[in-house]
Amino acid sequence: MSTKDLSPLTPDEVGQLREAFPYITVLIAGCDGKIEPKELEWAEKIVHIRTFAGNESLDTFHEEVQADFTSKVSELIATLPAGTSERNTMIAEKLSELNPILAKLDPEIGTILYKGYKSFAERIAKSAGGFLSFFSIGPEEKKWIGLPMLQEIIHMDDDEEAE
Repeated sequence: MSTKDLSPLTPDEVGQLREAFPYITVLIAGCDGKIEPKELEWAEKIVHIRTFAGNESLDTFHEEVQADFTSKVSELIATLPAGTSERNTMIAEKLSELNPILAKLDPEIGTILYKGYKSFAERIAKSAGGFLSFFSIGPEEKKWIGLPMLQEIIHMDDDEEAE
């Protein structure tokens, strides 16, 4: 894959893409009514891992996400409504603002980000509860881990296009 970047976006739009990770963390960790430290710790680990084990073209982006991730999560927890339903609605509205931004990107990068957000949400959901992480995704988490407020981005690679 050739190196692609986020150059079609303004700095504010790139900032919104970065801020999605703390918002997703609070949404998924808190959708069952309680934000557990284990979920927050796991989210931090995932963000860190993506700085070196994610898509190479997004290494710098993920480093920027990591730089203020913990403080952003803390800020959101302190400022968003304590009520689960109201908080989830506000976060869903905020995340839906990413749709036109993701649409501006090369479809390959947009797909990588979209799938990355969904994978991130699922990993947070699986981090707490259950027996050996089996049955660890509760009904409220199931409702949100697919990030229904985001429009799916599909990119067909050259091999798929040839078929």
